[in-house]
Amino acid sequence: MSDLDEARAIRYFLDAFCDRDTINLALSQELYPVALFHSQQVCEKCAKGCLALSAIMIARDHHASNLFNSSIIPVSKDLKSKFQRSLVFMSRLESYYIPSRYGVDTAGRVHYLKYDPDSVRELSQAAGDFLELCLEFFEIQTGTSLPRSRELLEEYFLANYSHCIRRLE
Repeated sequence: MSDLDEARAIRYFLDAFCDRDTINLALSQELYPVALFHSQQVCEKCAKGCLALSAIMIARDHHASNLFNSSIIPVSKDLKSKFQRSLVFMSRLESYYIPSRYGVDTAGRVHYLKYDPDSVRELSQAAGDFLELCLEFFEIQTGTSLPRSRELLEEYFLANYSHCIRRLE
């Protein structure tokens, strides 16, 4: 893998950290559709981060679990069974992508879901656990330890991958 692959992965993880922080705010305000949407986003961005580390880029797909299942899980060694368990939650979260974000889908169908707070918390926790698994995957693949906070990961990213960043402002 190249520095660019690593930079892409970490950038996806940074985006996932922002979504994770949004989940916590949404849960505190009982904004359950927002928490579910950002939980799905955590999983999608983390999956894309692992795929990017393996030089696989997908841009417009919000269902990264299929490619993740076929490309990352087979090479994930000690994390394989944990990743397989995470796919159940990823699939559930992917099913909430449209109805948690939009009340009317692109086909004009009207959605309304009554969200169970405990289920939303469970799925949000699963998204956080998946983020941790993906960070572990990165560390195993690269032999590099990553910070677990958004601020420290951003510092690490800028210090180590600025040569891969298109524009710094």
